[in-house]
Amino acid sequence: MTHLIDLVRLLNKNKFKHLEVFVENSKLKIFYEKLADGSLTSEQAAQDFFFPKNKNAKLYYYRLAQQLEERLLNLLFLIDFHKTAANQLQKEALTCYRNYAAVNSLLVRFMRAPAIKLAEETIKISLKHEFTDITLPLARHLAVHYGSIEKVKKKYLYYTKIVETSQEILYAEILAEKYYLEFSWHYNDKRSSDLKFALKIAQYSEELKTYTNRFSSYRLNLLAHSIFVLRYQAAGDYENMVVACQKALLFFENKQQERSRPQILFFSNKMVSAYCMLRDYVNGAEIGKKNLVLSPKGSFNWFQNCDSLLQLYLHAQEYNTALECFLEVVNNSMFSKQPPITQERWRIFEALVFYLIRTGRVTNPPELNIKFRSKKFINEFRLSNQDKTGENINLITIQILFLLLDKDYDSIIDKMDALNSYSHRHLRRDESYRSNCFIKMLLQLDKGHFNRIAVQRKAEPYYQKLLQVPLSKAKQDYDLEIIPYETLWEFALESLSPSNTTKVRDN
Repeated sequence: MTHLIDLVRLLNKNKFKHLEVFVENSKLKIFYEKLADGSLTSEQAAQDFFFPKNKNAKLYYYRLAQQLEERLLNLLFLIDFHKTAANQLQKEALTCYRNYAAVNSLLVRFMRAPAIKLAEETIKISLKHEFTDITLPLARHLAVHYGSIEKVKKKYLYYTKIVETSQEILYAEILAEKYYLEFSWHYNDKRSSDLKFALKIAQYSEELKTYTNRFSSYRLNLLAHSIFVLRYQAAGDYENMVVACQKALLFFENKQQERSRPQILFFSNKMVSAYCMLRDYVNGAEIGKKNLVLSPKGSFNWFQNCDSLLQLYLHAQEYNTALECFLEVVNNSMFSKQPPITQERWRIFEALVFYLIRTGRVTNPPELNIKFRSKKFINEFRLSNQDKTGENINLITIQILFLLLDKDYDSIIDKMDALNSYSHRHLRRDESYRSNCFIKMLLQLDKGHFNRIAVQRKAEPYYQKLLQVPLSKAKQDYDLEIIPYETLWEFALESLSPSNTTKVRDN
C-alpha cells in the first residue's frame, strides 16, 4: 500500500483540485480520502474497512487498489508543476519527461507534426541540462524524421551527430552506474578498507577517466568522481583521497548549477574525513565550517557535516569546540526526527562529551540542560551481535572509561569475557588490526589488577603494535575511531592508581 500512500501524498502536497474525477461517495473517492488523512495505513485495514467479513475481501481489495492506482497515475499528468516544482531545474526536468511521454504518444497515434515540434522544443532543454536519457531518444526521432520523411539535410546531420554523441555518453553513464552499484553492493554496511576490492575499483576508475576526460555529462561525472574518491577510501590512501575530492569539487563548482550543491557538500565532507585521518585538522576544520554554511540548518546534510566536524574536533583535542558543536546539534529542533542510527551515534558522542567534562578536559563548561547519567548509559546500551565493522568498540570503550572513573572494577571484569569473544568474532581481519590491538590493551586492565604500572607493562607490546599502524595508514572504516585509540588509552591509564589497593573480586 505504500505506493498508493505516496501517490496520494504527492497529489495532496501539490494542492490537487481535480477530485471531481471521482464519483461522489464512491469507494475510490473514499479510499483516496482515507489514505490522505491517514485513516488507512495497511492493506488489512483497507480490506476490513471496505469488505468486512467477506471471504473474497483480499481479491476485491486488490481490484479496488488497482483501479485507484490507475486513476492516480492519470492524475499525475494534470498537476501544474510550474507552480509546485521545488526549483527551476526540477520544473524543466518534469517538463522534459512529460513532453517525452507526449511525443511518443503522438507518434503512436500518427500525429507526427505536433510530435516533431514538441520534440525539437524539448531537446533544447534536455541538452542544456544534460538529460542524456531524454536527449538520445528525442534525437533519434528527429534524425529519422529529417533523414527519411521531411528530408532536411542540415537538421538530419545535426540530430544524427547528437545521436552518436549521446550514445557514447549514455553508455559511459550506464557503465559508471554499474561500477558504482557494484561498489555500494560490495560494501553495503561495511565501509572499512578492502585492498583486494580496491584494486578492482582502481581498474574501474582508470576506465571511467577515459570518458570523463571527453564528456562533461553531469551524471557521468557524479558517479565517476564518487568512484574516484571511494577508490582511495577503500585503499586507506587518504592523501590521494583529498586530491580526488579536490578534482571533483573543481568540476561541480564550475558547473554553476543549483543541483551541484549536494555534490559539493558530499565531496567536501569526504575531504574533511580524509584530512582528519591525515591529522591535518586546520584544513579539515576550514572545509567543515564552509559546509555548515552551505547546508540548511537541520537538514540531513547539516547533521552529516556536524558529525564529521565534531569527530575532527575530538581528534584535534579541541574539546571545548567539540562541546559547542555537540550542543548545537542536540538542541536543534530536527534532531529528534533523524534516523535512529544517527541518534544512536550522537548518544555515543554525548557520552564522550560528558566524560570530557567530568575529567576536566573541557574548561569552564556552560551550564547544560541535558542530564546525563553514566550508569543508565552503561546499562541501556548493549553490544550488538550484528556489528560487523567494529562500531561497538566506541560503545564498550566509553563504558569502561566511566567505570574506571567510578573504580567499579567488578563491572569491568564482567565485560571482559564479552569483549574477548567479540574480538574473536568480529575483529580478526586486517581492517580491524588497530581495533584488535586496542581491545587486547583493554583486556590487560583485569590482568594487571587495575594497577597503572602493571597494566601499562602488560599492554606495552600491543600498544607498540598499535603505534606501528597509525590512523593515517590503517585499513579501516575512516570514521570508526571517534577519538583515536592512543588518546583513549591515555584516558584509561590516567584513571588508574600507580599502586591500586582497591579490593577486586577474585576471577
